[in-house]
Amino acid sequence: MSFIGPIFLVVGVGLLLGFFFAFSRTRRFLASAQEARAEVIGIKASAGSSRDRAYYPVLRYRTQEGATKEVVSSVGSNPPRYKEGDSVVVLYDPAQPSDVRIHSFFNVWVGPLVLGALGVILTGVGVGLTLYRGD
Repeated sequence: MSFIGPIFLVVGVGLLLGFFFAFSRTRRFLASAQEARAEVIGIKASAGSSRDRAYYPVLRYRTQEGATKEVVSSVGSNPPRYKEGDSVVVLYDPAQPSDVRIHSFFNVWVGPLVLGALGVILTGVGVGLTLYRGD
């Protein structure tokens, strides 16, 4: 069982590396993002049982250049956080207008936060298990 600690450590460090990548990517996105008002035009449900299903808002917005875009948010919830007809503020990448995030702390930072929290926990457990030999 002495291999469990190093496994936790490797996975934890991998998640921390993922955190730094996601954090950097999010900061680059925010540095160039444009803001727009969007309308929720529908809800897309993920596959699975009703208990495990996530609901993703389908958004329609207009870029600063005047193009109308429709995208499905990459962040879903159960129960649905938004309903058809809701108005939300989105951030989008002008170079890739389909890269859209609803402008809220959770929607912008959920990826880095989850990776960072899991990385810290698993790295800590890995270090603890690796150092503790249970004489």
